[in-house]
Amino acid sequence: MSEKEKTEKPEKAKKEKKPKKEKAAKTKVCPSCKAEIPKKSKMCPRCAAKQPKKFPVVIAAVLAAVLAAVLLLAGLSVSVFMFHFPIDPPFELPFGKALSETELGQTMEVTSKQEEAILAIFEQCGIYPVREVKRLVSDDESATYAVNDAETVHFSDTKDAIVVELNNKDKTVQSIDFQKHAVYRNGAVVAQATDFYLGSAQRDHYLSMCLTAVNARLPLPETASYPAKSGWNYTSDGDKVTVESTVTTKDANGTPVTQAFTVEFEEGKLVSATIAAPVSQETDSAAGETGNN
Repeated sequence: MSEKEKTEKPEKAKKEKKPKKEKAAKTKVCPSCKAEIPKKSKMCPRCAAKQPKKFPVVIAAVLAAVLAAVLLLAGLSVSVFMFHFPIDPPFELPFGKALSETELGQTMEVTSKQEEAILAIFEQCGIYPVREVKRLVSDDESATYAVNDAETVHFSDTKDAIVVELNNKDKTVQSIDFQKHAVYRNGAVVAQATDFYLGSAQRDHYLSMCLTAVNARLPLPETASYPAKSGWNYTSDGDKVTVESTVTTKDANGTPVTQAFTVEFEEGKLVSATIAAPVSQETDSAAGETGNN
């Protein structure tokens, strides 16, 4: 082999270049003719329809959020003015909060949250559940209301006996009284309203003892009849309880006579039972007819 042949190196085989893959063109569907056209086309090459412009995703999201907020505010406004929004909205509306729809909320003009705070104080004072609320007097500073709960609403001697004073600015309870007795003062419970009157169960207990005591003092107890529970009057003063009512019986001649009676108890025990002189119903009727003539 010649030196020339030795020095000559074989040429390296040239690498064959692989053909580049063509990227698929981005396309879209024409909303008019449904043809597949280039994505950036502003006009369809097939039907010549103008292609709609698309907002950027961020702008679309912002517009959707703004629209939702506007619709929410509009809905809350309609709810307050037309339907008396049943609960407090999650934020304070510029035109004020909606009042509670209960009798207490409407009479005292308080929101649901303010009503909850008031009822919590009532329960601490032994006043619940509330049955009636009446406005007595009001000025710029405060308002006074007569309140009846499930017990006091039934008895003539306790009807409207609970008096509540409310601050008109922040709707907080200033004071609570039962007749002349202090129940709530300076943000603290002084006494229970139930300390100053007898409940249904207590009245039934004293009524039963009164029937026994009065019947024992009547000449013909088997003819005795008493008025309904609403015709009995109970007075509680500490450990002393006084019960007053009437009883109608028949005398030896069979004439109905009515007698008033008073029964006194102390520490739950009978102290005295006094029955007034009998009054003939026939005499009362005759006197009434004479007076009318």
